[in-house]
Amino acid sequence: MPTSTELITTTLTETFDLDPSEVTPERTFEELGLDSLALVEMGLMLQERTGVTLNDVPLHTTIRGLAALIDRAGADRAEADRSEADRALTAAPNSTR
Repeated sequence: MPTSTELITTTLTETFDLDPSEVTPERTFEELGLDSLALVEMGLMLQERTGVTLNDVPLHTTIRGLAALIDRAGADRAEADRSEADRALTAAPNSTR
């Protein structure tokens, strides 16, 4: 499974025909020549691929910064899912917990 940084980089190079050598983790989306509409399009693609909703990502965000945001959101969602499953198990009448 690719890292979030790799997923963003692949999405940028494939969708916006950017030179892979230019797409580095410390570059901002603005430096890469994206506008707000392109950033929304990329956010929707990443949401489809990761399940993480990305709203209002500023153009001055770096690839590394967005990857960290995706990773945190994914971890938060996984923790919420585990908590919900734990609550369901403890609420079940024949729970083994």
